[in-house]
Amino acid sequence: MARICLSAGFSGTALKRIAAAAMLVDHIGAVCLWRGVLLPWPGIEQGIDALRASSAAFAAWYWFYYALRLVGRLAFPLYCFLLAEGFVHTRSTPRYAARLLSFALLSEAPFDFAVTGSTFYPDAQNVYFTLFLGLCAVWAMQRLPGKPAQLFALALLATAAELLHTDYGAMGVALIAVFWYFRTNAPRRDLFAILLTAGQMTAPLALLLIQHYNGSRGNSPRWETHFHYLFYPAHLLALALLTQYILY
Repeated sequence: MARICLSAGFSGTALKRIAAAAMLVDHIGAVCLWRGVLLPWPGIEQGIDALRASSAAFAAWYWFYYALRLVGRLAFPLYCFLLAEGFVHTRSTPRYAARLLSFALLSEAPFDFAVTGSTFYPDAQNVYFTLFLGLCAVWAMQRLPGKPAQLFALALLATAAELLHTDYGAMGVALIAVFWYFRTNAPRRDLFAILLTAGQMTAPLALLLIQHYNGSRGNSPRWETHFHYLFYPAHLLALALLTQYILY
């Protein structure tokens, strides 16, 4: 089992576990509390601010929801960093890309169900699509000669993320590219990452964890790799069912 120890740094496995825990906390807030508790609250039509001022109970639930989202914002930068590291060390980029795309397709119905209560919602796509496009971006940048061609490929795939309405959109694709392109230049990596994530509440704080990455994969059982891929659609489905049939 990988140890989480600041003095020794964080392995890739440790960062992945932290990211998964933060993501779960985030989605408990976004799915269970937002859709299951706050949106159905009597008088919600008067607006969040007015209801917070008039109802102490609503305000307490709202600030609990907000606290969970603050914790959850750490997850996405960690996953982007880990994907960039995975791209550098993978033995087969085509298989890596195919795996991400497969789980993007598998996760879409649970994602839609968690976000909207419907299993089909074409106006938003799950984060695996963002990760897939980000991987394609760094793959293209690696193979293309010259910065103009690299920037064009990045802009094209970032635009695709926006047009498809993937989770985190162009920012997510660009963040993956930053983690890969500046992987040997931590000051520039952190500067561009902060600029990209500044609007995502506590997301820039994930860099404090990334700065302690020790460069190792870490020890983990073989099943854990598959678990992390399946965890995203599985926990979204579980939270959606809990919200739809118990809380809502």
